[in-house]
Amino acid sequence: MYVVVLLLAAYLPLSRPQCLTANDDVRRISADAHQALLQAEQHFSADLLQTIGNLHPDKNVFFSPTSIFKTMLLAYFVSANHTEAAIKKSLHLPEDKDKLDIMGAYSLENYYQKLRSIQTDYDLSSANRIYVSRYLPVSHCMKVLFSDEIVPANFQDNLNHVLKKINHWVATQTRDVIKGFLSDDSVTSETELILVNAAYFKGSWKFMFYEEDTTEGTFHLSNGNSVPVPMMYQENEFRAGLDMDLEVEVLEMPYTGDDISMIVLLPLKPSPSAIPELIKLLNSQTLQRTFNKTASLTPHRITVNLPKFSIEEEIELTPILESMNVGDMFQSTADLSTLTEIPRGLSFSGAIHKAKIQVDERGTEAAAATAVISARVGVDSFTADSPFVYFLYDKLSNTVLFCGVFNSP
Repeated sequence: MYVVVLLLAAYLPLSRPQCLTANDDVRRISADAHQALLQAEQHFSADLLQTIGNLHPDKNVFFSPTSIFKTMLLAYFVSANHTEAAIKKSLHLPEDKDKLDIMGAYSLENYYQKLRSIQTDYDLSSANRIYVSRYLPVSHCMKVLFSDEIVPANFQDNLNHVLKKINHWVATQTRDVIKGFLSDDSVTSETELILVNAAYFKGSWKFMFYEEDTTEGTFHLSNGNSVPVPMMYQENEFRAGLDMDLEVEVLEMPYTGDDISMIVLLPLKPSPSAIPELIKLLNSQTLQRTFNKTASLTPHRITVNLPKFSIEEEIELTPILESMNVGDMFQSTADLSTLTEIPRGLSFSGAIHKAKIQVDERGTEAAAATAVISARVGVDSFTADSPFVYFLYDKLSNTVLFCGVFNSP
C-alpha cells in the first residue's frame, strides 16, 4: 500500500505565479522528503512533551502532537522570509528541503491518511482548515494549493456565524468529542486568519478488559498521598519489558488492527521527581529507541492493571510555542506574505489546543543505541498505580498521535 501511494502521487503540479519557491516547477515527490517530514514531526513531538510537561509537572497532561505539528505546518506554508525560517527550524524540517519539497511530502501524507481512513479496525482522522477573512486577498497559487483547506470567513460582519461554523466543523471532525472549541471571546471582528487542525482516534483494545473485572484500586500520587481509582484488570499476552536507561517499565497495548498502540512508561521508583526526570530524558532519539525495542519484544503472558480515566485538556499554546523559538509569528513583525498579496502587518494573535481522551474497558477515544529494553524475566504483572507517561503511537507512520502524563485520577 505504501509503495502504491508513492507511485500514485508521484507528481505535484503547481500553478503559476511562483508561490512556495522561486521556481515552482512540476517536481517529483520524494519518498525521502516524506520520511524527513515524519521524522521532523517526532522531533517536534518530543520538544512539546518536554516543554508542556515541565510547565505542569504535577498535573495531568494530554495533547495531540500531530495536531499541533500540522497546524504549525500550515503556518510555515503561509509564512515567508525570516518568519518562515524560524518556524522551519522549530519544526525540525530539514535544511536541504525547500518549501516545495515539504508541500509534496504534506500532500503525500494527506493522501496516505485518506487511504487509511477506508479501513474499519479503528477510526483515525486528521483535517486542516485555513479560515481567511473574505476581505483579505489570498494569493491565487495558495488558493490552488490549499483548495481543500482555505475557507472564506466573514469575521468583520458576521462573527457569530463564523464561530458556529468553525466549532461545528471541529465537532464533526472529532465525532462530537470536542465541542465549543472556540469561545466567544477567542475571536474578534479584527481577526483575519485562523488555522485549525482537528485530529481524532477511536480504537478498541485488541484484548479488551471485562467490566466485571474492574475494581476500586489505590493510586499513589507523587506527593506520597493515595487516592482511589477504578482499576481495570486482565491477563493476556503483551509486549512488556524494562528500560534501564529510562528506569521504567514499558507496556505496549495494541488496538484492533495492530497499527496503533498505547505505550505506557511507568517509573520503576515512584517519587516526586520521577515523572519530571523521565520527561527530561524523552527526546526524539530515546523515544524512537524505546518504540523500536518495544516492537522487537516477544509478547508474553502477564497481568495488567490500568486505571480507567478520562481527561479533557485546554492548552494556551502561544507561550509554549514562543519558548520553542517559533520566531515572530505572534508579533506584528511577522511575514505572512506567502498567503496574501497584501500582508498589511498580518500576524497570529494566539494558539489554542484542546484534547480529550477516554480510556476504558473497550478501548480508547481521543480527539505524540544499545538494546536497553529487556523481556520481563521473573515479573508477570504490570500495575500502573503511580504516575506514568503514555503515548498513542502510530506504527505505520512512526508518529505520536496523542501523548499524556497521568499524575492523578
